[in-house]
Amino acid sequence: MAEAVDMRKFRIRGVIKFLIWTTASGALIVFFWVSYFNGTIYRHYYYKANMDGYAINAFAIAHATKDTPAFLKIGPFESVEGLQAAPVKKGDRLPGNATGIISKKIVGEGKRAALHEGTLKVMIPKEIREARGVRFIDTFKHKGVETNPWGAVWSVAFILFFGASLGLMAEGFTDMMGLKIKKIKHYEGVH
Repeated sequence: MAEAVDMRKFRIRGVIKFLIWTTASGALIVFFWVSYFNGTIYRHYYYKANMDGYAINAFAIAHATKDTPAFLKIGPFESVEGLQAAPVKKGDRLPGNATGIISKKIVGEGKRAALHEGTLKVMIPKEIREARGVRFIDTFKHKGVETNPWGAVWSVAFILFFGASLGLMAEGFTDMMGLKIKKIKHYEGVH
C-alpha cells in the first residue's frame, strides 16, 4: 500500500515537472519566433559597419546589370527599404535591413558601382573572381559587416537552455508515465 502511495506521489511530481517544463519550452519557442520575425536575430549578424561606404540591402540589387543598373537613393535611413543606400563609417551601427556595404573604394573605381547624379548606380552586383586558385562569386551581401560578439553568446545560451528544458520535459514525461529508467553505472578499469 505504501508503495502505491509513493508511486502516486512520484507520478504527480512527474505531471507537475512535465507541465512546468512544457510551458518553459513553449515560451522559449514563442520567444525565438518573435525574435526571428521582429529582426532581433537578424540584427545580431548585421550589426556594425567594418568599412566606410554605403549600407545596402543586397537582395534589392540582385537583378542589376550593366544594361539595366539599379539606382539607389542615398540618405540617412534608419531602415534600408528596397533601392536605398545609407552612408556609413567604420564602426557605425548598420541600419535595419542592411545586408552589406558597398565600399567607397569600389564606388571610387566606378566599375561595379558609382555615384551618379546624387544616387548610387550599381551595375555589377556580383562577379566571378579568383583568389589563390579558387573561383568564387563576389557579391555585396555580407561585405563589410561586423557581427555582434554577444550574438553568439546569446545563441549558445538559448540553445543550451532550450535543450535543458526539453530534456527536463522528457524526464517529467517518463516520471508521469511511471517509467523508472535505471542509470547505467560506468566503471573504469578491469572488473
